[in-house]
Amino acid sequence: MRLLGINLSGFRNIQSASLRFEGDRVFFLGPNGQGKTNLLEAIGLSSNLRSFRKSGLDGLVEEGKKEAQLFFRFSDETGNEEEILLRFGNKGQKNLELNGEKINKLRDYLGLFPSVTLSSRDFRLVREGPSDRRKWLDMLLSSASREYLDCLQSFHRALRERNALLKRGGGDAEFVAFEQVLSQSAITLQRLRATAFPVLAKELSQSYASLSNALEEASLSYIPNLSDLTLEELVTQYRLDRERDKMLGSTRHGPHKDDFKFLLDQRDARTYASEGQQRGLVLALRLAEFSYLQKALQKKPIILADDVLGELDAARKANFKKLLPPEAQVFATGTAYPSEEEKVMWETYLVEAGTFVQSSNT
Repeated sequence: MRLLGINLSGFRNIQSASLRFEGDRVFFLGPNGQGKTNLLEAIGLSSNLRSFRKSGLDGLVEEGKKEAQLFFRFSDETGNEEEILLRFGNKGQKNLELNGEKINKLRDYLGLFPSVTLSSRDFRLVREGPSDRRKWLDMLLSSASREYLDCLQSFHRALRERNALLKRGGGDAEFVAFEQVLSQSAITLQRLRATAFPVLAKELSQSYASLSNALEEASLSYIPNLSDLTLEELVTQYRLDRERDKMLGSTRHGPHKDDFKFLLDQRDARTYASEGQQRGLVLALRLAEFSYLQKALQKKPIILADDVLGELDAARKANFKKLLPPEAQVFATGTAYPSEEEKVMWETYLVEAGTFVQSSNT
């Protein structure tokens, strides 16, 4: 995929902007707080309608405005051009059109314009609790597979209904109906996750080895909440859990409690890895995400790098540059170029107070 241009109005501190992109390496250069990350965030919305900085669309509309409008023009691998119009209000309501046709369901859009975001915020995937890791995994696999997205949505609908029954009370027949759907979806989700993890782990291992000059071995370990259960066994488990779950008002077991961890030299990176190693791990994870999406969708995702190069040591920075897929379009931000030697390789926009001016780089 290639982003040919973007028009914005009323988005964060960007009152109005119209940018056209000629090359595959685009750099937004300027001091902090001027709108570089805001533009990267806007580009990322074209992929999955999600901000990489926050949950929900509320708060993204420029102060004093009622609506933000984002217009994107893409070309695919065959050279066909496609247009996206995304409008959303300051309370989060949104309207999405693809080539003039309204899109009502996320499943009809997700995966069409893939992107991968590299951000310092990715540290939470190593350091924080399992919720962020599950959200990352679910978005990746949903973007790569309609089956996964449909199954995930089915699971969460049944989970909400079972939790509501636990809180208000319900008869056995009601529980049985939702637990059957819940169990079927749970088995499929865990199967799809277990299938994906060896692929992701291999890609991460290769990327991290290149970043670290093969001085350390990195991997991923999937930690299912319930494993190796048949459908009948899981249905029985939910039946046995009912009384305890009623006391808590929620379902204690299932894929919504799954987790995974980063391993460095076979040890848990959360406690063992240094800050520099953790930076390398999350970058390697994002590169693994790029490879996974490219293979699953037969499309090259756009890469969005939010000031991530400035946070690497010299060795990892040099290796990361080599790891960037040469055929991928990359949009990066920074207060300075990663190095003066790289200055000429970037199509540069100078950013100040929400305005963008193209630079000649001379």
